Amino acid sequence: MKTIIFVIITTVLTAFSYNTSDSAPTSKKMENCMTPQNPYNDGGGHNAGFNWAMENGGDCDGNSESFNEGCEEYFRQLYDYNTCVADSQK
Repeated sequence: MKTIIFVIITTVLTAFSYNTSDSAPTSKKMENCMTPQNPYNDGGGHNAGFNWAMENGGDCDGNSESFNEGCEEYFRQLYDYNTCVADSQK
């Protein structure tokens, strides 16, 4: 029984890991896509805004200009990431 399960798992993994010539370049292109990274580590408003946007999404309409700028930076990075991913799938 263990042998049968092993053969099935190996077969499935082999089938999914097989790359055709069309899918290999897409994977390489996606390696260049960076997920949003918080450039702020000061514990201030920029940092709080970036973290808030990452966790909650929504509008960047806080009471602080630095909070809003941090929030907007997250969405800029997210847009760049999504654009990169979409371009890599073409």
